[in-house]
Amino acid sequence: MEYIDGIGNAFKKYIGPDSVRKLEDLINDKAMILIAGDQLTGKSTQAKNLARKFNATFHSVGNLFREVAAKRGISVAEQAKLLLTERGIDVEIDYKTCKMISGESIDTKVGVIEGRQPAYMGSFMQELGKKHLVRIYFQCSIRDQALRFLRREIGEEAYQKGLRNVPDVDYNNLESLRDEIYNLDLVDSDDVIEKFVENQNRDNDDRARYYSLYGFDYGNLNGYDIVVNTTNKEADEVFNEVLGELEKFNFRTN
Repeated sequence: MEYIDGIGNAFKKYIGPDSVRKLEDLINDKAMILIAGDQLTGKSTQAKNLARKFNATFHSVGNLFREVAAKRGISVAEQAKLLLTERGIDVEIDYKTCKMISGESIDTKVGVIEGRQPAYMGSFMQELGKKHLVRIYFQCSIRDQALRFLRREIGEEAYQKGLRNVPDVDYNNLESLRDEIYNLDLVDSDDVIEKFVENQNRDNDDRARYYSLYGFDYGNLNGYDIVVNTTNKEADEVFNEVLGELEKFNFRTN
């Protein structure tokens, strides 16, 4: 796994020559659930559900990025564009993520970390000796992502209208789905679609950035222990599926 060396080299360059050794010293036996996934797949909801289930400490990597963007007075999307060429800030956030994964800032027996990259950072920490990790990826269809975006931005009525009128087929690109959403004739549909496309573009920017910096694509499912498809599933159904997968994985919480 070449990206393991890529992460270590970046930490030594941007954080400090002894940064990797310091991470090794922080590692403890706390169990960690590391959650990633496509946008609007319900990963944040499920991460919080798992934290409640296991009485776990919850951390969102996205909050770290939002805090940095707010301090700079720019949007998260603008920051994602800048980070394609800037280095340092993103590596610092990834290093903080690894410190979380070590268990150093976890006050409970279990930690739950949700974001873009925690699973691959978890693989790096595993190489350093961290145990009791499980890496979960959530995915769903573009159609479901779009309908959930309508629910979030406009409301339940728009979501239900989309369920009834947007054909339940596989969409290979956003352009065909864009036409279907326009045809719903929703209030502010133009703005909502543009926001949805912006979200998708930000995801592509992030994936390109991680590949350029470390050499991994967090959308590569080989980096995960459990993959859950949430298409056409409600949150309770997904949660029960995740618990079943964790049981099969024999995940240890003590």
